[in-house]
Amino acid sequence: MYLLILLLTFNFSSLDDQWLTYFENKKIKISYDDVTCNDIINGVIFDYYLIKVKNKTSETLVINFYLGENEDDENKVAFVLNPNEVKTGSCDYQPIKLRLFKAQNRNKKSKSIINFSLNKIEATEVY
Repeated sequence: MYLLILLLTFNFSSLDDQWLTYFENKKIKISYDDVTCNDIINGVIFDYYLIKVKNKTSETLVINFYLGENEDDENKVAFVLNPNEVKTGSCDYQPIKLRLFKAQNRNKKSKSIINFSLNKIEATEVY
C-alpha cells in the first residue's frame, strides 16, 4: 500500500513539472505547456501552448491578458478566478481561451513555430 501511494504521488508531482512558469507575482502564477492536439473529426493536428492560471490569494480576481503579441480584441482573454482556484487550458473547446496556437503539425520539417507570449497581464481584486 505504501509503495502505491508513493508511486501515485510521484506520478502526479511529475505531471506538474512539465508546466513552465511564464509569469508570477503575489496574486497569480501563469504557466504553460506545449501539447499536440489531434482533431480526428477534421483530420488535422495542431500544436498549442496550454495555459494554466493559479489564483494565489484568498480574494476573487479578474484576470486579463492578450494572447501572443497582437493586442486586439480577438486575442483578449478575461475571466474571473475564485480564491485559490486554478484554471487550465485543454485541447477541447472552452469558453475561456486558455491556449495559444503554436503550429500546424503537418510534418516536422515545414513547421513555422510561434513563440509563447502573453501581453498586458492584469489581476484585479473584486470587492
